[in-house]
Amino acid sequence: MSDNHIQPKHSNNNTLFLRALCTFSLIITGFWIIIYITRLFGFKLIASSQDFSNAHLFSGFSALPMIGFSLLALTGIILMWKLKKHGFYLYFAAQFLLFNYPLLIFGTEHFDLNELFFSSVFILLFGINLRYMKN
Repeated sequence: MSDNHIQPKHSNNNTLFLRALCTFSLIITGFWIIIYITRLFGFKLIASSQDFSNAHLFSGFSALPMIGFSLLALTGIILMWKLKKHGFYLYFAAQFLLFNYPLLIFGTEHFDLNELFFSSVFILLFGINLRYMKN
């Protein structure tokens, strides 16, 4: 009798969704890092009548904290790609800071429900995949 039908705990089938989620998150986080870096130097990449989220609030050196928080999220995503559980906690902390920092600095008139929704969904989806990550 063969044990070929038994899959290991960290098989490719189990982590495929996690890898896809990490890939999508890397793309989105990279996009925001580019936006914040261009705002740091005074450029406006997106030519539209309405800016994305709170990116228009941060120009010059006020973009530095957002770049730092985004880099923290990027580090967390890379660690989750490597199946490290503490990557989730870094990502969670970064998302918390990315959402709350503009509220603390500029007030509640810059509350963005869409950002809260999508951040919460990604944190939930990464949290569901915590069982495939190790310490």
